[in-house]
Amino acid sequence: MRTGGLNEILKTLLDNDNKGISNPELICLLQKIENDATEIYHAKYGTNEKIKFNIDCDNTSNANLIGRQSAKSLQCIRQSIKKNVDLMGEDIKTIFQSYLTECGE
Repeated sequence: MRTGGLNEILKTLLDNDNKGISNPELICLLQKIENDATEIYHAKYGTNEKIKFNIDCDNTSNANLIGRQSAKSLQCIRQSIKKNVDLMGEDIKTIFQSYLTECGE
């Protein structure tokens, strides 16, 4: 299954018509991914940069929900997703596992 990029996945999941996960649950999960990705980034690269998604913005068609991330940040985000995949419901888990597979993780 082709999932698209992380930004596309987040847009789909934050869509109000999505019934796979409630927005508050999704936002809590994404905040956990942000925090874990930040910890991974700090451990690998020794900087105090906070990895943050733009999940508080309106879900418009041109919204950049993952924000401007470096390749290093995206790698840490993928590692964080991999770490947290078992906390996800089956539908969401399948989407993120497909994303990780497409990224070679």
